[in-house]
Amino acid sequence: MHTVTLENHEEAQEATRDILKMFVDMAESYSGFGHLVDIALRFDPLKFVDADVAPEVVWVDIDLLRSGSAVAVLASLYDLWCEFEAVDVPHRGSRQKEAIEAGRLRHSPDIEAVAREALRRDRMPLEDPWFEEVVQPIYRKHVLGYFRRLSEMDRKDG
Repeated sequence: MHTVTLENHEEAQEATRDILKMFVDMAESYSGFGHLVDIALRFDPLKFVDADVAPEVVWVDIDLLRSGSAVAVLASLYDLWCEFEAVDVPHRGSRQKEAIEAGRLRHSPDIEAVAREALRRDRMPLEDPWFEEVVQPIYRKHVLGYFRRLSEMDRKDG
């Protein structure tokens, strides 16, 4: 498990930046999950999906870092589904599969449940609405929920 410290916090901040760019792309381009939303990520989401943060590092939003990384892992499964109509594709999603099976998405149980079920189902024709239907609540909670919380931040009068 990775720990964000004073020595490596910049990498966590860069990962957070990439997560926010992914969230914006998801909202603006697809209004949800879409093919290749994780393409511009320059960090390894598996490094941060279950990361901890040292107490002295107060400027890293560990909840956003974990949940955004879990969204990115699910987005990679979604990409495999879009391309292969399957999510358990040898040599393409093996690291994600290992992480999911090892319980590393435990900080985002809703994402973990969908990822586990997608792996269990594996082959799904694009016409099957299941995957599309189950990722939309994930998008609403994690992506739109983040933007909703931001939109409600305001200085209160007097």
